[in-house]
Amino acid sequence: MKYYITETGKQTLEAKIAAQNVKIRNIQAEKNIAYTASGDGWHDNPGYNQLLQLEERAITELKNLEKLLNSSVTWNQPPSIQRVQINSIVRFAMQGSQDRVAREVIYEIGGHGESDLNRNLISYTSPIGAALYELLPGAEVEVQIPAGKTQLRILQIYESWESTRLQVTE
Repeated sequence: MKYYITETGKQTLEAKIAAQNVKIRNIQAEKNIAYTASGDGWHDNPGYNQLLQLEERAITELKNLEKLLNSSVTWNQPPSIQRVQINSIVRFAMQGSQDRVAREVIYEIGGHGESDLNRNLISYTSPIGAALYELLPGAEVEVQIPAGKTQLRILQIYESWESTRLQVTE
């Protein structure tokens, strides 16, 4: 399966891989010290066995990160204001089945695994991102999120965050 990531997402993933390699080397160095101190017997050296398990988990995580990077395609297209795509900034109304009034939110659509709610960034593979993806302004869609069924209506798509601020001040 191919995933789309932004250039920033690719750099973040590469940084995670580099950090994971450092983590593995540190665990291996500690493991060598533990082995030198007491060997590799589980009874005589439980610390060695813990480090061995940590190393195995870290290597598995590294392989998963590398697999994700290798199966990803970097999204190089400019933001679209015609339809929701990666890098689009979308203002939409969101109304849950229990809500009396819809609330407006603005999110940027990021690549796979690039969600950061503190930066109003959601992945195109997240439930809301996937529901909005490829839709046109004015489109409505229902999506199941952990809070329940929610109705979304696209109000506007922006080229940049700056254009969202200009819209508000006009």
